[in-house]
Amino acid sequence: MRIGPRLITNSIVISTFAVLTTVLLIGGMSYTYGKHILEDQARDRLLVVRDMKATNISGYFDNIMKQSLIFSNLPSVINAMKEMDQAFTVYAKEVNSKGMDKYKDEVIKHYIDAFSQDYAKDNGGLQFDATPYLNLSNESTFALQYNYIFNNPYGIDKEEKLTYVDDGSTYSKMHAKYHETFKELKLLFDFEDIFLVDSTNGNIVYSVAKGLDFTTSLVDGPYAKTELGKAFRKANTDDGTKAQVISEFGPYSPSNDDQSAFVATTMFDNGKKIGVLIFQLNPKRINAIMTSNNVWKDIGLGKTGESYLVDQNKRMITNSRFFVEDPQAYFDQVSALGMDAETITRIKAKNSNIGLQKLDTLGADEALKGETGFAIYKDYRGVEVLGAYEPITRFGQKWAIISEIDKAEAFAPINDLAQKMIINLTGVLLLITLFSTIVGIGLAKQLSVPIEDLSSKILLLSETQDLTRRFDYEANDEVGGMAKALNKLIDSFQQTCQETISSTQKVQSTAHKLIVLADEIEARESMHKFEDNYDLVHEKTSAIKEAGDNLTELSSRLQLLSRQFKVFEEESEKASGW
Repeated sequence: MRIGPRLITNSIVISTFAVLTTVLLIGGMSYTYGKHILEDQARDRLLVVRDMKATNISGYFDNIMKQSLIFSNLPSVINAMKEMDQAFTVYAKEVNSKGMDKYKDEVIKHYIDAFSQDYAKDNGGLQFDATPYLNLSNESTFALQYNYIFNNPYGIDKEEKLTYVDDGSTYSKMHAKYHETFKELKLLFDFEDIFLVDSTNGNIVYSVAKGLDFTTSLVDGPYAKTELGKAFRKANTDDGTKAQVISEFGPYSPSNDDQSAFVATTMFDNGKKIGVLIFQLNPKRINAIMTSNNVWKDIGLGKTGESYLVDQNKRMITNSRFFVEDPQAYFDQVSALGMDAETITRIKAKNSNIGLQKLDTLGADEALKGETGFAIYKDYRGVEVLGAYEPITRFGQKWAIISEIDKAEAFAPINDLAQKMIINLTGVLLLITLFSTIVGIGLAKQLSVPIEDLSSKILLLSETQDLTRRFDYEANDEVGGMAKALNKLIDSFQQTCQETISSTQKVQSTAHKLIVLADEIEARESMHKFEDNYDLVHEKTSAIKEAGDNLTELSSRLQLLSRQFKVFEEESEKASGW
């Protein structure tokens, strides 16, 4: 490659490499440093939100336990427990046992028809098998459910509006006496329901909401194995102590399999256990606490951040933000991860994923093990998130509280900066390449023109062997120095050539003399004649010695000339190589 293109290429490569290396080094360091800063900021924000939500939800459960303890000790609540229990026991007799068959038939019919339809509506058309729930153990159960639920003039889900049934029973009088008070408590503290359960048979003798659990037994009735029944049995201790229990969250069939948890507290009257007060917690209240009423952005969680509660079975007890804000995208993601069609149907029908969204993530696993921390992992959508997790333990129950934000959003500023850096770097490289090309062309012309001119003259000199030519480049630089050196070399070579010609002429003259001398010596006919002509021989011998000396000197000059020719040839080759 000629020196011009080589200079242009080298200038572009060197400048581009230098700029690219510098930008990549500084850019890489800046990106890493910026990413660490953003991660620290996201972690701090998530820790604050997590701790705030942990305080709020812990406070909620603590307040519920205090309320349960206070209400269980109120004389009015204790009296309601005793009087409602007594009235429940005699209800069937008071309303005439002749009508029990009618009540039973009507209750079973409504179980199969009305409740099944309501259940299917709330569960996406899934059918409810009422058979296991028809094991109702006493006549009062059928009569009370018929009068307060299935013959209720307000209809399904509005049964609590009914205060009095004109059936001439003591129970209806007691119900009218206490119902408004309990209904106000339910509304004031946002409970799903309030139960009074007798401690002997586990009968739910009173319920504000009048669900299908009303009047059934939590010992051997259809809902004895639910979380409600478990909470009752744990609180209904025989050791004479006042127990307080929080159940796990679980699907509760009288609430159409919505998630429910219960707080149960033992009730005593003058040291005698008389029953258990039970609050059914409202999952919407817990959801509102964890989601800040669906205003995630206002508490610093950006576009993808959320906080949620996870139970011991790894189910979300609060709604997913992504389900609330973009249901279709949510269903696409969970379907891709293998959520079954029945669960999706239930979520759509209930318009809630509470208790239905299962997850198996690092954050949930660590928190349920009792660990508190922060990590980057994939969430229940399969999306990488930054997550802060913490366990919450209250009255024997353990939950996990988790605050997360998508990794893409957390690192969006630094990723945007990286994209801008790439765009700017591309522009800078293009400008540097253009500048390097212009500079390279100018530099190539400045350096290559005199060098190429010098090279052409050297080639012409080698072709013509005209030692009278000289290089007239007078610049005070390396090329000028080379031209001067070559001029000196040619001068020396020209002088050597002249000396060689002179020496050659001398050799020729000496050789001629030797030939003449040889002829004269040969012409001598005898030794004595040689002796007689001694002076003449001596003169000829001196001439031969002088000729030998001349030949020795000529040999030295020829050796020097050979070396100078070799040097000149090497210099010519170097110059031609440019």
